Amino acid sequence: RQFKERRVKKTYTAIVSGKIQEPSETSITSKQAQELGVCIENSEEALWQIIDDDLENQSAVTIWRPLKQWPLEHAWNNTATMVELKPKTGRYHQLRRHMAWNSECPILGDKKYDGGGNAKLLRENGLFLCSNKVTLEHPYFNTANGRKEWVEMKNKGIDPTEFLLRNNFEDGKVRVSEENGVVYIHAEINLPE
Repeated sequence: RQFKERRVKKTYTAIVSGKIQEPSETSITSKQAQELGVCIENSEEALWQIIDDDLENQSAVTIWRPLKQWPLEHAWNNTATMVELKPKTGRYHQLRRHMAWNSECPILGDKKYDGGGNAKLLRENGLFLCSNKVTLEHPYFNTANGRKEWVEMKNKGIDPTEFLLRNNFEDGKVRVSEENGVVYIHAEINLPE
C-alpha cells in the first residue's frame, strides 16, 4: 500500500556515461529537496539537481547529485560519473529516461536509452543502476497495538530503535527511527568502492 500511495522513499545509485552538467537554474538545496518529500539525510548539506519533466503526460520528478567521476574509454567525453538518484515519482523507466534525455548522460549498459554509437561497447556488463536505500513506515509499530508496545518500551526506559536493531539486524544496515509520531524503517546496502 505504501508503494502504491508513493510514501516509500527510495535512493538509487547509477553510473552514467559522461561528465554530467549541473546547471545553476536546476540546483536545489538539501532543505528544498526535503520539502519536496524526497528522503535527504538531515546531515547532508549538499546541492542537488532537480529534473521536473513529464513522462507520458504525467509528472515525473527526480532529484540527483554527482558523487564522483573517473576516466572511461568509450563513455561520452571519456568520463563516467557516479550519481545518486532520488525519485519523487515513479514513472516507467523514469531514472533511465531522465538521465539520458534531460541530463544527456545515459546510464551505462542501458540498451534502450544509451543512444547507440560507442555506448554499445559499454553494454556487456549490464545496467549500472542499483536501488540501495529504502525508507518506509514500519508495518507493525504504526498500528494501534504496535504504537502501544512502542510506548510501553519507552516507558520502561528502553529505546525501541536500539532494541529493534540489537535484536533483529546486527549488521547495522537497517535502522529504525521515529519522526513526528511515525516509526520508519531505513534499509541500506553498501555499494562497492
